[in-house]
Amino acid sequence: MLETFDPSSTAASTSVRKPAARARGYPVVGLLPGLVHDAPSLFLQLARQHPGALIELDLGVLRAYLATHPDQAQYVLNDNWRNFTKEGGMWKPLRKLLGNGLISASGDEWLRNRRRMQPLFAPRQLAGLVDLMVDVVESDLPRLEQLARTGAVIDMDREMMRLTQRIIFATMFGASITPRQADSLGDALLTAFQALNARMFLYFVPDRLLPGERAFRGALAKIDEGLLRLVKERRRSGEERDDLLSLLLHARDESGSGMDDRQLRDELVTMFIAGNETTAITMTWLFYLLDGHPEVERKLRAEIEQVLGDRRPTAADLAKMDYAKMVIQEAMRLYPPSWLLPRVAKEDDEICGYPVRAGATVIVSQYVMHHDPAFWEDPERFDPERFTPERSASRPRYSFMPFGGGPRQCIGNLFAIMEAQILLAVLLRRLRTRLVPGRPVSPQAVTTLRPRHALTMTLHPA
Repeated sequence: MLETFDPSSTAASTSVRKPAARARGYPVVGLLPGLVHDAPSLFLQLARQHPGALIELDLGVLRAYLATHPDQAQYVLNDNWRNFTKEGGMWKPLRKLLGNGLISASGDEWLRNRRRMQPLFAPRQLAGLVDLMVDVVESDLPRLEQLARTGAVIDMDREMMRLTQRIIFATMFGASITPRQADSLGDALLTAFQALNARMFLYFVPDRLLPGERAFRGALAKIDEGLLRLVKERRRSGEERDDLLSLLLHARDESGSGMDDRQLRDELVTMFIAGNETTAITMTWLFYLLDGHPEVERKLRAEIEQVLGDRRPTAADLAKMDYAKMVIQEAMRLYPPSWLLPRVAKEDDEICGYPVRAGATVIVSQYVMHHDPAFWEDPERFDPERFTPERSASRPRYSFMPFGGGPRQCIGNLFAIMEAQILLAVLLRRLRTRLVPGRPVSPQAVTTLRPRHALTMTLHPA
């Protein structure tokens, strides 16, 4: 996700619970299989065994710590964020795809690009994209309604990925990208992104020994070729468009300098990952959750009807859809698309009383924070009312952080929520979805938290 300074991130800290014992020395043989197969469940299990502790994970060649309390997350991501960087460690494989984009850059380079890109994601600028997003979703309605009339079975993850991919390409490139180019780029980006899971936890293994290395490199080559061609063509044409590429071409830092083609490529990849993967996964889990909670679906449909009637949604309408926002937030609490935030300590430090050595990786996991029973009553239950202002006020700031936190909180958070609200507003007025019974449903932690198996649902008219 893209990142920016977040003034609200300096919220007051709560008291760290005193751990009964400090967890140390988990052997490499015991941890690596769990990390590769189901890291979120492993982290949650460890956190519940040692509540409030900073858990030291002994992985042999890798020394890592797992944060289990919001105060620890706040210290790493906000209070002393400059000492916890995105250099080395698990960031090495990510940088092969993201380059020096806003997610993966560090130091002065990150700050310079953050200042260039901040105006692109201001609320007023994003409001101008609402009509374009609605157009993309509505253009797909005839196909979906035809499927609904026959009760067709769909893979919800694939359908949501398809829709959000069309939205992000439309907002990035407008009409300057052809459907063929979009399909080729989209396939390559998803191939590369999904190959990063094992590489994050096995970054110390030589590339030649990693599975799928040839396909990964081939996807990177296609991404470079496709995006750099689009950038060069737009520069040559001098054409002004109402899309993110044009805005990036005009973005300047404090000295007045813009981005070169390679930096533009890196920021476009970052935007694609943030604008496509995050929202698609959120919507997939959200439709799954609505199927099991008809009372929430009824209330959500009632709000959409009350706010919109028969009108197309506008930016002003989205601001009135409070319940829809709470439903989206609760889906992101249970199934955070970005489920961990690794950082590397530059210097020796102390996190809430626990010493950490320079060079160690500190893992802040949204999945752990979002399922902590100390802050979330019955944490596995789907309850959008958790996010009323009254109930939210009593929780620590870093108990809920689907977009990260601190100075590097995701700059695209408003874009993602807005996109999800539009998808709900347009789709729920015309369609109903029902889970196909008897199919397994569980999360799988690749670089994002997505369904392990195809999440199949039947489509029906609303």
